[in-house]
Amino acid sequence: MSHIQSRGPSSSSLARQISLGAFAGLAIASASFADGPMFRPDSATATSQFSSGYTINHAISGAGLAAGFTPQSQHAIYVSGNHWTTANSKTIGEFATFNFAQPKTVGGFYMWCHQSARGGNGHANNPFYCATRFDLVFFDSANNTLATLTNLTATPDVPVAQIYGFEAISNVSAIRFIVRATANNNVSPYTGLAEVAFTSCVSPIVAPVANAGICPGGSVQFTAAASGTPPFSYQWRFNGEPIDPLTNITATKPTLEIANVGDEVEGTYDCVVTGPCSSTITLPATLAVCLSDFDCDALVNDSDFEVFAFAYNVLDCADPSMPAGCPVDLNADNVVDDADFVLFLAAYNQLVCE
Repeated sequence: MSHIQSRGPSSSSLARQISLGAFAGLAIASASFADGPMFRPDSATATSQFSSGYTINHAISGAGLAAGFTPQSQHAIYVSGNHWTTANSKTIGEFATFNFAQPKTVGGFYMWCHQSARGGNGHANNPFYCATRFDLVFFDSANNTLATLTNLTATPDVPVAQIYGFEAISNVSAIRFIVRATANNNVSPYTGLAEVAFTSCVSPIVAPVANAGICPGGSVQFTAAASGTPPFSYQWRFNGEPIDPLTNITATKPTLEIANVGDEVEGTYDCVVTGPCSSTITLPATLAVCLSDFDCDALVNDSDFEVFAFAYNVLDCADPSMPAGCPVDLNADNVVDDADFVLFLAAYNQLVCE
């Protein structure tokens, strides 16, 4: 993920261009919601609106949300005037500008997307209201561009806030939301927003870590992909206990690497990802030592069966023709026999090592 690397009293010619599209899916699901305090703009303007009843000010009023709402709160069914809608046939390039009476430090954006009647939810009759791609531009009090975030993506018909974290930006007096794409190839007659809010810091939002299976002696990696407000630190854990970086130098890196896998490393792994405002723990991933994966390709398939069949015909692990280490002796009784075949068959039927 790209972050803003330098800022200061900058003009628009020095604005940083940042793409956050890679974390579009994460913006919806996995936040811990121990973010910094939520705050709202003091005023807003827009380039177009459907009618006076759909003024942009309704997108900062809290209309349609319960008192004391959080990013997890669902926006209510829409009624006239409780959101912002652009004028007919005005979508791409239209923008709304949110203003703060006092400069703010901003590290996160919450957006309740304008929903539709898709799925019979009783909302508005246009199924393409939600902008699916947009930019955010940050200005100081002199209207200088501090930073630009480009190609942020949104998912239509999500009732809770979609969350976007980024490197904190200081001295922000205004933020512009620019529509870049809608859900039906940019020919929607309208687009709009239900509600917006901001924060100084978004907790790490983490993707699930994939399970892994590997042959004895093989190597494996687990990666904790995180968005939110950086910088992030990482601490990998094995069966709930922190891994000492003196024993594995990758224990505090985004990607944990485990070499020469043996039974002693079989178990569950997760990662504590810590940002400026809180920590989030990835869901645990399982590492399985796949004894029947003789060619170490993370599958137990016909090529492994050929290795098993050869060793089964040799039988005795002490026979000089047996592969070194007798890896096919799955129950470690020094012979390759029917008991080993039962164990191999179970892995063969499963196919994927995990």
